Amino acid sequence: MKKNPSGNLDKNEEKELISGLMCNNHLSYEILVRNYSDKMYAVARRFFSTNDDAQECLQKAFIQVFKHISAFKKDSSLTTWLHRITVNEALMIIRQKKRQNTASLEEFSQHYNEHGERTVFTDNSGSNVEIAFEKGEIQRSINDIIYQLPDKYCNVILLRDIQERSIKETAAMLVISEAAVKTQLHRARLLLKEILEQQDKDSLENNWKVN
Repeated sequence: MKKNPSGNLDKNEEKELISGLMCNNHLSYEILVRNYSDKMYAVARRFFSTNDDAQECLQKAFIQVFKHISAFKKDSSLTTWLHRITVNEALMIIRQKKRQNTASLEEFSQHYNEHGERTVFTDNSGSNVEIAFEKGEIQRSINDIIYQLPDKYCNVILLRDIQERSIKETAAMLVISEAAVKTQLHRARLLLKEILEQQDKDSLENNWKVN
């Protein structure tokens, strides 16, 4: 089975490929990579600005394909399934990178007065570090809540509000309709708002108990 110029296999070839994958046939794995890696890479590239990140996503996506091929429904579209797996892996990588994106003390310098006393921590732009850290803590708290939302809500907020993708782009990436994007985004924002309001309420109650 050679690589199809269009990157797609016909129905019979695809069924043969899926059967081979389910039988753990190594040649079938090679055919899968040869015929679908370009399209999967193109999907991954939409999420990342660098080739390295897109390649990492592609590799992880193929690992998931090999692990879960037995769960694939033979009457489903292989292309759609591969697309969904690639999107899921891209979103997982983005979440991980967002969580690791914390401020580093090494990025800031101490400033002292003429008596050798510390005056204020500032970054290279002269911003007050205490304020910057406070804002950073608030942002990380919101991010943590976003990542705990149900996947469909987390994904749509991640793409629309954090990645700032358009509704059309978000729909294409998640393989859902634009109407579904709008509905899920509205519900996700409401849920996020409710969680934040509850946190504020709990925090206020705890402060009263302490005082």
